[in-house]
Amino acid sequence: MDQDLPSMGAANEKLTSEVVKWWTEMSALCNFVLTGFDPEASLEKRIEWAIDCGYEIGTIYSRFSTKLQHSTDDQVRECIQWAAKNRIYIPPELISVDEGVKGRRTQRAGLDRTTVILRQRYAKVLLVYKASRLFRQAGKGYQFINEEVVEEGLRAVSVSQGIDTNDGKTWKLQLQIHGLFDDLLLEAIADHVRSGLTGLFLNGWITGAIGIGYRRKEIPGAPLTNRGLPRTMPEVDPEVAKLVREHAQLLLDGMSIGEGVRRWNAANGPVDPRSTSTKLRPQCYRRLFSNKRLTGKWQFGRCRNQFSTKLDSVKQVEQPEDEVVTLQCEELRILDDATFDALQLMFAARKMGPRGPRKDKKLQLWDLTTEFFLCDNCSTPESPVRFYQTGANGQAMQCKNGILCACKSAVRREEAVKAVCDSLAELIVRDGELIESIVLQSQQLDAQADQGLEQQLVQARKQLALLSNRVNDLFEMSGEGTEDDRKEIKARLRAAQLQRNTAQSEVNRLQRAVDGTTSTMTVEQIRERLAEMCNLLSTAANGDLGEDAVYKTLAVFRALTGGQIWVQVEQRANRKRTNVRGTFRPQLLKAFSEPLPGKNVPTAELVTVWLRKPPRLDLIAERVHQLIDIEGMSHRETAKQLQREGHNVNSGNVWYSYRRWYEMQGLEPPNVPYNNGKKRRPR
Repeated sequence: MDQDLPSMGAANEKLTSEVVKWWTEMSALCNFVLTGFDPEASLEKRIEWAIDCGYEIGTIYSRFSTKLQHSTDDQVRECIQWAAKNRIYIPPELISVDEGVKGRRTQRAGLDRTTVILRQRYAKVLLVYKASRLFRQAGKGYQFINEEVVEEGLRAVSVSQGIDTNDGKTWKLQLQIHGLFDDLLLEAIADHVRSGLTGLFLNGWITGAIGIGYRRKEIPGAPLTNRGLPRTMPEVDPEVAKLVREHAQLLLDGMSIGEGVRRWNAANGPVDPRSTSTKLRPQCYRRLFSNKRLTGKWQFGRCRNQFSTKLDSVKQVEQPEDEVVTLQCEELRILDDATFDALQLMFAARKMGPRGPRKDKKLQLWDLTTEFFLCDNCSTPESPVRFYQTGANGQAMQCKNGILCACKSAVRREEAVKAVCDSLAELIVRDGELIESIVLQSQQLDAQADQGLEQQLVQARKQLALLSNRVNDLFEMSGEGTEDDRKEIKARLRAAQLQRNTAQSEVNRLQRAVDGTTSTMTVEQIRERLAEMCNLLSTAANGDLGEDAVYKTLAVFRALTGGQIWVQVEQRANRKRTNVRGTFRPQLLKAFSEPLPGKNVPTAELVTVWLRKPPRLDLIAERVHQLIDIEGMSHRETAKQLQREGHNVNSGNVWYSYRRWYEMQGLEPPNVPYNNGKKRRPR
C-alpha cells in the first residue's frame, strides 16, 4: 500500500517517529489497550490491528504558507492527540504536508497526496488543524470537503474549530462562518502591514528589494528589522549609475535593446536581486529604463497583489493615485527628466501596434515539433533549454535564451524537420532487418512474461473470491450472539473488507498488466509498419500530410527521436553564417514496443543531421572521410569518385573537406602521407 503513495508531500523521518510517540502516549492516557500494537510492523498489519481493535483509520494534512513559519509539528501533534482521544489510528505513512506553500494554489504535492489517500480509501477520516489549511479560499475548501470527503461517504474534522462532518446539520454553516472570519482577518492583517510599511517608506527606509542602480546603506542607531537584520536606506551605486547613464545615451543614439542587453551582460552589469538568472534579459532591460526611480521619484503601493481564482495565480493590479505614496528624492536621481522622457518617447515609437487576426493555414509537422529541439550550448542534464518559434510568421526557431545564448542562431523550422525526417527514413530502410529480428525476439519474451502474469492473475482472483465469501459469511453472522460477540464479528468484518479491497486492487493491477502486454506481430506486419513509417516521414518531408496524418507522424517522430534533438551551432572564423547541426540517438524499436528488461538491445549510435544547408565542401566532408580513412583512397582518387557521384570538386577541395571533417569533430587532422601511401602509377 505504501508503495502506491506518492513520495512528494510525505512526512519526514523525524515527524514520523514523533507521530508514533504522540499517538501511543495519548492512547495510554485515555486507558486504551495497545496490546499487540507494533509500530515497526508493515502498514497493512498495523491497519489490520487497528480495525480489529475497533479503531478508525485516519489521515492528516498540514500546511503553512511561508518559509519563516515552522508549524507542521504543532498542527500534526494537535491532530494526533485528538485522533487518539476519539479512537482513530493515524499511520505516519498517511500524513501529508506542504511547507512554505500558499493555500491559494490548487496544485500542491501534499494536497495531491491526501487526495490519492482518500480516493483509494486508505483512510476514512481526514483531519486538519484548521479548514483554511486545505484552501485559503473558503469556497474551495468547502468544495473539496464536500466532493472528496462527504459525498464519498468519508469523514472530515477540523480539530481546532470543532467542525465534524458527522454532524450533518451544522458542519456546512460552521465551515462557511469560519471561512468568512478568516478572510476578514487576513484583510485586516494586510491593512495593518501595509500601513506599517508606508510609515517605513516615508522615513526613507527600504521596505523590499532594492532595484538596479542602488545599494543598501545601513542606518546607525536605527532599530533592527523583524528578522533581526540592520535597518537600511537606499543610496545610488556610483558604478552602476555610470553604466545606466552610458546605456541611456546609447539607446537615444539608436542602439537596439538587444545590443544593449548584450553590452550590459558583457560588462557584468547587475541584475535584479530577486532574479534567479545571472544575466539581464531584454524585458528587464526595458523595464529598467522605464522605472521612474531613475529620476528620483520613488513610489510605494503602485501595484497590489490580487489572487485570481480563474488563473489560479497572483496578478498585480495597478492602484489609483490616491492609494499611492510618492516621494521625490533628488539625492537618488540617476537620469535627468529630459533624458528619461526621451527614452519613454523612443520606447513608445518602437512599440508595435495590435496584430490582426491570424490567417488559417494548413497544419504541418514542423508546427508541432519545435519543443523537441534543445540548445546544446545552454542546456544542462538537469534543465534542458528548448527552442521556441521566432522570426516572421514564426517560420524559424531559436534558443529560449535568445540574445543571451552564446551560440545564438535562428533555424528555419521547416528545413530542420524535413532534414530529420529524411534521416529517419534512411535509417529505417538501412536497419529494417535488424529491427525485425529484435522485435520478434522481444515479443517472444513478452509471451513468456504474459503466461506468468496470467498465472498470478488466476491466483489473485481465487484469493479475492475467498475473501468475498468470508465477508458474506460475517454479514450473515453480524446480528447473532451477545453484544461482545457482535463487536468481535464487526471488527472481523472490517478486517476482511480491508483485505478484500487490497485483493481487488491487486487483481486490477494484474489485469491492467495483462491487457497492456504486447501482441505478437508477424514479419509481414513488421515490414508493413516499417513501410508505413517510412512513407509518413517521406510525406512529411514533402509537406503533403493531412490533418489526421500529421498527429500520427508526430507520434512516430517523437518515438524515433526520443523527443530530444540537440542543436549544435558552429561559429566559424571570418564567417557570418553559422553551421547548424542536430544530433539525436534514434530509438527505432519504440515504434513497436518497449523492450523488456534484460533484453540486450544494441544502443544506437548518435546521428548527426544538417538542420541548415551547409557550405558545399562541409556537406561532402563525411563522404571524403569515408573514402580516404576507411577505403584508403588518395585525394585524387577521392576527387574522381566524387565527380562520378555528381560533385564538382577537385583534389584541392578534397584536401579542404578532409580537414574540415576533423575540425567539426573537434580533432586534429592526421598527417596523411603523399598519395595516401600508395605508389604512383607509371604513365
